[in-house]
Amino acid sequence: MKIEAHLEKIKDAISRIQKVSAKNISLPILENVLITSGNNTLVLRTTNLHVGVEITVPVKVIEKGEALVKLEVFNAIINNLGNEEVVIFEVIDNILKITTEKSEMSINLFPVDDFPTLPKKENEVEIKLPLPLFLDGIRSVIYAASTSDIKPEISSVYIYSDNNEVIFVSTDSFRLAEKRVVFEGNADFPGIIIPVKNINEFVKIFSGIDEEVSVFIGKNQFFVQSENIFFTSRLIDGNYPDYKQIIPKESKTEFVLLKEELVQSLRLVNIFSDSFNQILIKTKNKDGKVEIFSRNTDVGENETAIDAAIKGDDIDVYLNHKYLTDVFPVIGSDSMSFSFLDKNKAAVVRSVGDPSFLYLIMPMNR
Repeated sequence: MKIEAHLEKIKDAISRIQKVSAKNISLPILENVLITSGNNTLVLRTTNLHVGVEITVPVKVIEKGEALVKLEVFNAIINNLGNEEVVIFEVIDNILKITTEKSEMSINLFPVDDFPTLPKKENEVEIKLPLPLFLDGIRSVIYAASTSDIKPEISSVYIYSDNNEVIFVSTDSFRLAEKRVVFEGNADFPGIIIPVKNINEFVKIFSGIDEEVSVFIGKNQFFVQSENIFFTSRLIDGNYPDYKQIIPKESKTEFVLLKEELVQSLRLVNIFSDSFNQILIKTKNKDGKVEIFSRNTDVGENETAIDAAIKGDDIDVYLNHKYLTDVFPVIGSDSMSFSFLDKNKAAVVRSVGDPSFLYLIMPMNR
């Protein structure tokens, strides 16, 4: 193999593909990247057996071939070549030579046949989706997924279609996030459950790319194909909880407040909150105030009042303040709304003016 490539394009590919590879004591072969030259392209492939990715880079191919190289070493070299413009890769006697105008290096290679292949598309359902909207749907809910592997169904993101909407859902049993994204054209596909670790890697790999992608959904595998990136992930074989039954159909207390004021008050709350991240939220309808109280026996206590537009009965409810903090990046408007049926039911949090997003937080025991 011998190719000539633009360094910046190789750097970009490596920066994306390295998000999948990791230290693997039991299978060190997975710490490598397979590079294959074809018809004026270089394909870089890596996998951790749960997720696989191939990135195609345009290059000048002098001689076709392939090589398996340790990704950590390859990445370190590529990112320390400074402002070089062109880099030449050549395989000679199981050694990869990397040559630029100023430098020349040699890397030991590994047997190509030992590296696993990626699953192939067969009879999957195909839909075309704008990538930025797809990523927005994932980012809107992913933080609410469980981090435990005890229940794989909820340590995942659930994605399904409803007419012209694609709905993204995640929950850890204590909170739930739902985002509905409207897509033009056909977005009809069966519901899929993607492990949260895998979908996190998907977001990192495709971040910053603005194009339409083809999504292929099979029984056990999920594929995404962009112009230059091919991504595959295994799916969870199970049933997602019927989350709709816990969404309150009505409310007795509602209030709207400014997001920035709540953000500021929770910075103080964090100083005084206990080991359970517990805060008390109380409405004062007569005064037009929402009071937030936190106490830590080792530090002290804090009470902050925020102006709010309140409707309905006054309520006092204990919530996990970390769950509130997690949702702030998703709230796009200046104001947030909260609604409660009673203090023992889930709090419903929305971004004012955005009916596509819903966030539930279960109350805490005192």
